[in-house]
Formats: sequence, C-alpha cells, structure tokens
Amino acid sequence: MRKILSPLAAVGFVALFGLSAGAQAADTYVGGAISTPNYSNQINGMGGDGGGHDAGVKLYGGYKFTPNFAVEGGYVNLARSKDIDGTVKGQGVYVDGVGSVAVAPQLSVYGSAGVADVRFRTPDGDDSSPALKLGLGVQYDLNQTVALRVGYDRYHFTDAFDGKANVGQATAGVQVAF
Repeated sequence: MRKILSPLAAVGFVALFGLSAGAQAADTYVGGAISTPNYSNQINGMGGDGGGHDAGVKLYGGYKFTPNFAVEGGYVNLARSKDIDGTVKGQGVYVDGVGSVAVAPQLSVYGSAGVADVRFRTPDGDDSSPALKLGLGVQYDLNQTVALRVGYDRYHFTDAFDGKANVGQATAGVQVAF
C-alpha cells in the first residue's frame, strides 16, 4: 500500500503546486488513462518480445505555463510481461515537459519528454531504474474543462537489472482542468 501512496502523493503535490502558483482557470489539470504495455526487451531474463499482459494505469497532474507548454508529473503502472521463465511487473513515477499544437478548434497534438523512475518486480528479485521518457499523442477537448487523450509513451531504462530495456505504453484516458 505504501508503494501506491507515494506515487499518488507525487500527483497530488503537482496539482497543489499548480494551484498555489496562482493558477487561473484551466491552467492546472489532472488526468488518468488505461494503458497497454509493450515490453520490447527481456528484463532480468523474463518477458519481452513485444509482449504485455493486463491493463496498466497512468495518473498525472500538470500545470500549463503557456497555452502550448506544460509540466506534468505522475504515477505509471506498466502492467506486466511474462514468459515461461517468469513475470516482470513495473511501476513508478515520472516528470515530463509537454508541448502541444492545435490542429483544429478542439483538436491538438502533443509531444512530451522527461524522466521516470520505475521499480521492476520479478520472481528472482526487484530492481529500479531511471529512464528517459518520450511521448506523442492527440487530445480532443470536449469543453473547456474535460478532454480526451490518446497517446503512446516510450521508456528507455538505463539500468534495469544491468540492462537497457525499452518499454512502450499505449494510453487512452480523460483529463480534467480546474
């Protein structure tokens, strides 16, 4: 339970920081998404080969500094990948810079770049690794408060069980501004 509360506290901190910075309406936002993992490499000798099982989760909070630039932070659950040797599960926290461009009145594309720290669990032990994180997606604004997002995030881990694993995550979710 403690491992879940810490990432959720990070999301709450980002949201409160945005509010305390004198945010105007719709500058601060929170969101959540369901995701599908794509483990491109084995981690600790398990999973990989583009496999992923179950649904993951992405929870985040952000603050728009300009209409085209925001900073987001959040919790990510990369679900799991399994094979005959065992199962690997990953979850952690991240911080991104997010740039967006409107392509139609309610439609925009966004790109993100940032860092993450994810803890992997396997039957043979646990390990955490920092990662470089890149993302790309589309956002459709239903109104000034609620938006739908579809995207893809790619994590390049620098030291997961002494390996440089890559994990992707396709996401679909809702964002609420306040």
